[in-house]
Amino acid sequence: MLEVYVGKARGGRVVQTPFLEAEALEELRRMAQAEGLGFRAFGGLPLALRRVAVLHPSQVPEVSDPTVVLYLPSAEDPEAMEARLRAGVEPGLLGDLEPVEGGFLLAALPKALPALQALGLEAQPASPEQLPQARERLRSVVVPSLRVDVVGARGFGVSRNYFAQGVKAGKVWLRGRVASVKDELQEGDQVLAEGLGSLVVRRVLGQTKRGNVKLELEVRR
Repeated sequence: MLEVYVGKARGGRVVQTPFLEAEALEELRRMAQAEGLGFRAFGGLPLALRRVAVLHPSQVPEVSDPTVVLYLPSAEDPEAMEARLRAGVEPGLLGDLEPVEGGFLLAALPKALPALQALGLEAQPASPEQLPQARERLRSVVVPSLRVDVVGARGFGVSRNYFAQGVKAGKVWLRGRVASVKDELQEGDQVLAEGLGSLVVRRVLGQTKRGNVKLELEVRR
């Protein structure tokens, strides 16, 4: 199925996927990169693990976020709500579910709305006040290597020892799995760090005269 998305984008189309798990997203990103295609992933909620990918030809400079974030007023248990949603809504239309005061925030594609209403859920667009507040900024950093602990520490502004301890404790995710301190990052990689936020390697800008690497990072906290 992933090959179909790449094939359509290779033919000059902007292609959107359903919500995909992190491992499938990483595989699709690699395939798109190998074909010279643009790739963006949207999860609706900060640090979302399930995301919608949008592939596009290189001549298309930017694409829009196709996801919506809905507020579901409910007193249900999170596990019960998760099971109810997965049983009643077509797979791929729903992203992550996040409990909040008085209900849940749900990342979704607009096509999910009729199915949610059929389940008796009063789904409504989340207000700005209900949305998690994520601070996002672009940072240019210079690092001695592309190891995940080196880049993560510099991107989040913590010590390398502190970030490495988080990696060893299984609190850092890369390419759909728990990261290892020996993992090296590449352009397009997303790092999720529990308690710190996420960062994306937007561009590798090249090497300095001293052999260090200059990166542009998108950091969200």
